[in-house]
Amino acid sequence: MAQPERQGLGEAKSGFQKIEELSLVDRLVVLIRDAIIGGELAPGAHIGIKKLADAYGVSMIPVREALARLLASKLVRVENNRGYFVASRPTPSEFRQFVEARELFEVSVVNLGFANATGEDMRKLRSLNEAMRAVAQAGRADKMVEWSVLNAEFHQTLVGLARNSFISNQYSDLTYGFMHFQLVRSSPEEFTSLEILIEQHDEMIAALEGNDKEKLLELLSRHIRNVSLHD
Repeated sequence: MAQPERQGLGEAKSGFQKIEELSLVDRLVVLIRDAIIGGELAPGAHIGIKKLADAYGVSMIPVREALARLLASKLVRVENNRGYFVASRPTPSEFRQFVEARELFEVSVVNLGFANATGEDMRKLRSLNEAMRAVAQAGRADKMVEWSVLNAEFHQTLVGLARNSFISNQYSDLTYGFMHFQLVRSSPEEFTSLEILIEQHDEMIAALEGNDKEKLLELLSRHIRNVSLHD
């Protein structure tokens, strides 16, 4: 198993909160997740709990808790008497099912919350999209980890228009396990593809600012289907 680069627990680049604001287990979840997404922990590799604990400078107990949390995301799997392994990448067929679930959920929720949008929501969406544009243009080897986090937050903000914490929490779980992060593992987008997705975000923001719900929902549906894989 390739070992993750030793990294201070306050230095990870992910999550909807700053990592220093998260609990120890939450921080480890983010660090291990990013190591999987970034390819430092390869699909199918055995995950050594002690090696991870040593790499991150913590005891094995919070590492075990973090891995147990990651089971729900399907980024890791567990085998009796053998321990934890990095899960295989989703197949194209599995990922299409993820996309269908996401489209049904997200379009319905944005339809529900459209009238609640404020100027602050629109400013946040533009700020996130500009951050994604900077990541795409930087061309860093690890850009897809940072991209996936920003993209998830962009769509979490759209879902947040419903002003329903139960829906937001459900979507956060759905996103974490089956959507944006699995997309990166399934078919890493090239620079030009990222630019297309950014342009689509711009169009959606413009529709929201223009109070055109029908157009926004159409654009959002097309945007989500745009990432579906081919056999």
